Amino acid sequence: MCGIVAVRRTDGAPVQADSLHRMRDAMLHRGPDDADIHLDGPVGLGHRRLSIVDLSPAGRQPMSNEDDTVWLVCNGEIYNYVELRAELQGRGHTFRSHSDSEIILHLYEELGTGCLSRLNGMFAFIIWDARRRHLFAARDRLGVKTLHYYRDASQLICSSEVKAILADPSVPRRPDHRTLADYLFCGYPLGGRTAFEGIQELRPGHFLVATDAGLTVEPYWDLQYSYRHDRSDAQLHDEVGPLLDDAVRIHCRSDASLGCHLSGGLDSGVVTGLTARHRTPLDTFSIRFAEGGYYDESAQARAVSGFLGTTHHEIAHDASDFARLMPSLLWHLEVPMMTFGGYSYFTVSRLASRHVKVALTGHGGDEVFAGYAAHFKAAFGTTAPFDRNTPPPASNQAGPESWTRRLQRLRAGGLAGVRRRLGHRLRRGAPSLEDTWVALHCAPPPAENLLLHKGFLRTLAGYDPRAEYLQPLSAAPTHEVLDRCLHHDLRSYLPGLLHMEDRLSMSVSLESRVPLLDYRLVELMATVPPAQKVRDMQPKAVLRAAAETLLAPEVHARAEKRPFPVPMLRWLSTDLAPLVRDVLTAPRTLDRGIFTPDRLRAQDLEPAEQWAAMNVEMWFRVFIDQDQSTGAPVSTIATEASRGRQDMTPIPTVI
Repeated sequence: MCGIVAVRRTDGAPVQADSLHRMRDAMLHRGPDDADIHLDGPVGLGHRRLSIVDLSPAGRQPMSNEDDTVWLVCNGEIYNYVELRAELQGRGHTFRSHSDSEIILHLYEELGTGCLSRLNGMFAFIIWDARRRHLFAARDRLGVKTLHYYRDASQLICSSEVKAILADPSVPRRPDHRTLADYLFCGYPLGGRTAFEGIQELRPGHFLVATDAGLTVEPYWDLQYSYRHDRSDAQLHDEVGPLLDDAVRIHCRSDASLGCHLSGGLDSGVVTGLTARHRTPLDTFSIRFAEGGYYDESAQARAVSGFLGTTHHEIAHDASDFARLMPSLLWHLEVPMMTFGGYSYFTVSRLASRHVKVALTGHGGDEVFAGYAAHFKAAFGTTAPFDRNTPPPASNQAGPESWTRRLQRLRAGGLAGVRRRLGHRLRRGAPSLEDTWVALHCAPPPAENLLLHKGFLRTLAGYDPRAEYLQPLSAAPTHEVLDRCLHHDLRSYLPGLLHMEDRLSMSVSLESRVPLLDYRLVELMATVPPAQKVRDMQPKAVLRAAAETLLAPEVHARAEKRPFPVPMLRWLSTDLAPLVRDVLTAPRTLDRGIFTPDRLRAQDLEPAEQWAAMNVEMWFRVFIDQDQSTGAPVSTIATEASRGRQDMTPIPTVI
């Protein structure tokens, strides 16, 4: 896991070393172990290294092929590098290191951009082909690793994080208002945008090529559905079980210390159980909150740990820690925080970083194996499989609006608005899948969001995120409703979660791996008919069957979904209430032109609105105002990470 940056000057000017160093070192947290650059006239590559595979200096990047004509910087891991290395050596390639990244260079020599089809991993990499004068950059199939790019008349810059691009003073630092509208609608950016105008994100499963003729961006992978109706449940489980095990096995390849996040739920339990087969001894990590009850899964996590024989670590957190860290978390995220769960993921990553350099997680299980109540509501019209669970508090800042807010919005639209909506509903009859999906996940569109300032709406010029949000649902290459919903999660919601996972784990120099998103598993599940995916209406039925021998019976039978839940709604009305009031009623917030001042002054916002407004305003202070009083972006987290794996906070660890 690393931080990468590349500059290609299209005006022919040479890349300056000091500028490249500045961009590279804006990502110190991603690679505190080593750093280097490569300059070739109008092209420069920079790399910050977190040493995971081949810890020797031979693994340093930028690295080149045998004759120094092809250069690489890579962020991530290639999990099938052992097999590819043997294959390439058999065809005469010579290796200088035992690094997994070097595989990409030699595979590129053989296949060009076609090398992507052979790689199994989480990666974002950039190759400079000096022979052809081509810059080639790519991102893994599911988007586990991020890659951003900016271009103007004189240059193209690609990097792991936006802050590296912004380290070039010639790059404008302006908010993208459409992205802010996306966030307030669904919780994350759409359309490959970032929160910064002019800076794009390379989409998952895409690559770009920059030549003298210009820049092209193309997809190289998407999920296809080809259902097998001739396979029994037993036969399916015989396929899934070994593939799950192999996915975890190759994700365990690391020369650095490795552990697992463990929430006590099915997904992390499966990953931990399989990891325990391949790495011993094994450390596991969990968190809890003083509020207890729904917010304390420590008993379940300990049960899994005891059953598997891991060395378990857990830690307690409170609202004061979040208040202190929020500006730094936003500095690392570069977008307003998607969900409350971002904080819980950061805290468990910070705990793990004191003991290991690599952590395996259970992320992706719900999106691949069908584990969300929304999947069942949209596909089958019921959430019955989830009704016996403890109802979780709302955790999405952009969730459906309350009846109180809905009535206020209807009144604001006047009688004409009521007639318009009523007529529309009478004409359309039963709600469409699209309407149901939006109602389950999203806030009102900008034009109907009472929190938004009229001036902000004018800058949007009529932009409505709905169509772009629904595109992965409507474009899914299947007619099955359940799989259309899963396709949307994989191509829209999941990249936002993975962005959050990458940034918050790397904020403490921890490599986070997601074996349930091995593309072979994703493709296999695309051959499973929906009725078999959720046999007897059981969420994640296929994964649950595979986990039967991996988990303690009481954990295997557990129905609740609690992915490290955070008592944020409670905090917003108690511990964090003074902070919320001070931030949202401050003169600069009222004058920002994003939110209606009268609503902020009245302090009548619902918790979801408070969360969204707080995140947007603090993002402005960190990135646009560059206000050092918010907490010196790098200080709280990145500086701690640069000191190495030591106790970073005074909060005690319970083992």
